[in-house]
Amino acid sequence: MTAHQPADFNRNAFHTTLLGLEYTESGQQPADIFSRACVESFQSSDWTRFGYRFTQVFEDAVLQETAILEGVPYDDLAGLRHRPTQAMRRLGDALDNRMDLSFVERLNLASALTSVTRLDLADTVLTEAMPLARSNRERFEAAWLAFILANRRDDGARSAAAFAAMREAIGSGDVPTGRALDACTQAVVWYLKRKDVTEDDFAWSVKVGNALAGRAGIRDASTVSAWYRGLAMLPAARGMSGKTRSYMESARVAAEESVKRSSQAYELNLIKTYHESSLKEHMYVTKDVDAAIAAGQALIELDPAWSISYGELAEAHLRFGHPRQAAELYDKAVASGPPYVGHHLLQAATCWEKADTPQAALTRYEYLAALTPKNAEVLTRGLDCARRLSHSSLDTFTQALERLDGIRTTP
Repeated sequence: MTAHQPADFNRNAFHTTLLGLEYTESGQQPADIFSRACVESFQSSDWTRFGYRFTQVFEDAVLQETAILEGVPYDDLAGLRHRPTQAMRRLGDALDNRMDLSFVERLNLASALTSVTRLDLADTVLTEAMPLARSNRERFEAAWLAFILANRRDDGARSAAAFAAMREAIGSGDVPTGRALDACTQAVVWYLKRKDVTEDDFAWSVKVGNALAGRAGIRDASTVSAWYRGLAMLPAARGMSGKTRSYMESARVAAEESVKRSSQAYELNLIKTYHESSLKEHMYVTKDVDAAIAAGQALIELDPAWSISYGELAEAHLRFGHPRQAAELYDKAVASGPPYVGHHLLQAATCWEKADTPQAALTRYEYLAALTPKNAEVLTRGLDCARRLSHSSLDTFTQALERLDGIRTTP
């Protein structure tokens, strides 16, 4: 890798999907599973029914990075004023005319906006729609999306209230088993991660979720897989490797059953998330380096276009004391393109320094400084690296930091 201009990056399927809900697939660069699932949902969902599916919801920083890389004002992306494709124009038309839509159509509109990280717009549409909810099912679905948005927009500050509304609707008996189990999964995962729901709601979710998983049929296999993957976090947090693996095996079996029924991107994502969770399991619970690396390699083999997979395997190598292998994988993540180009660049630079290859680190700091010229951490670390090498870029980093300090102190 050499120093590049900021625009020199892989304009991959993820990037074009976030921009326009469309992508072009080529033999050299297959589309990643997320992009395929995102586009499939938008193209095939029946907006008169509940059930809009998304595999992963990204935080707003990912949309900010998309704006930087594309050279489009962030506000134009976030406000959906930038509509470069037919699909995005269709989404924009639905947004413009949302007052003519029914409750369920507005909820699907908010879900589609969420899938492409237009989170503020999604929240606006959902807030406008909530008073229209009449049935327990409608109130559940509104609260479900409110929980997802709270999780990504305000660090879960409103998650507890949203879950309380879901729990009340589930208690009515009007919520399908699979959807109720989805809610229990979210509560378990986000309680264990950062206490987003109350302890009482967490305990209720474990009890009810286990009962629902036992009753769920084959048609709910994808939901069951997600449940056991989330439940595995409980013994994992206690260092109980055997029980963790047992739950993970249940997640794998259910995921494979779901793929047998349909091998579309949404179902394949269940296998992908199983490998992601297995990688974390072996990094933090079993501490088995070979098993962790095998899980990471399986993840990449399944979804080779997904930059995050390279970054996750890199994280494992770094944790197990292999900084050079980690640096090389972070470079592959950067080469794969968005999301997290900036994060992967910074991690690559850090790992090259740990591998005692400061020149390689400096090249990445220079690239990153051109991409984000107002990032004080990048400029400071680049300056330290340039000083260590007595490199000519020392003056460039110094001047950039001085300009940044001037901006900060200007009244």
